Amino acid sequence: MNPARIDRALAVLGYLAKHQEGSTLKRLSDDLGLPMSSAHDLLQTLVGLDVVKVLGQRTYALGPRAVILALSIVDSVDLRHVSRPYLADLCEEINENTYLAVRSGTGVVYADRHEAGQALSVVVKLGGQRPLHGSSVGKLMAAYNPELEQRLLDTAQLKQFTPRTLVDKEQLREEFREIRARSYSVSDGESVEGILGLATPIVDAVGIVNAAVHVSAPQGRLSGDRLPIVVAAMSHAAALISRQLGAPEDTVPVLTIEEIRGFEERRRKSQ
Repeated sequence: MNPARIDRALAVLGYLAKHQEGSTLKRLSDDLGLPMSSAHDLLQTLVGLDVVKVLGQRTYALGPRAVILALSIVDSVDLRHVSRPYLADLCEEINENTYLAVRSGTGVVYADRHEAGQALSVVVKLGGQRPLHGSSVGKLMAAYNPELEQRLLDTAQLKQFTPRTLVDKEQLREEFREIRARSYSVSDGESVEGILGLATPIVDAVGIVNAAVHVSAPQGRLSGDRLPIVVAAMSHAAALISRQLGAPEDTVPVLTIEEIRGFEERRRKSQ
């Protein structure tokens, strides 16, 4: 085992962790002072181990194994540790599965889950990547992170997961504006037909949204007046987590049921 090679691998992973949008081989090589050939060989090894993944146009980003390892390493002090009691309380309050979603490079993954006692529930695999344009957590993360929004809008062709998936760029741009205005995201059969997903933002100590509270359930269970009640409870849980992370008070949205009812009336009319 070559200590110098391990040190270079850790340097590459640390660099990609700071550049979640990904990096080209040349930029990574220049910034780290590594020869192009050495950086390329190292990246190929890491790609083969699923520690690094290749995005479009030969751009490299952290891979699924790196994300899962990072979640395990920082478990005692990280966001999961802080959020668990609030997500557990939320799960008990609304009797639906609750999730912690976190940004991972140019995507979103589920980092933690609390399961309710529903006979019919939506169970999502932890560590699974969610699309930015076809899921509530993905749309929320893109809405609050301009570089993710622009990257998505610059994509040549977006995948149509269901007939309701938003793939029109102008519709998506408007959707992101609406999400920022109301402080929550809805995916109504856009990722999986018959499933409604909700997401509320978790704000960190510097006012950035890189995580979210998420709930998915069959559309019938979140219809009518129950949706505003669930979103209000999610907003409250996300605010409590944000405050534990030291988020500035004026950056943490807390929504009332009446506010959400108004937003939902307008959202349904625009569909």
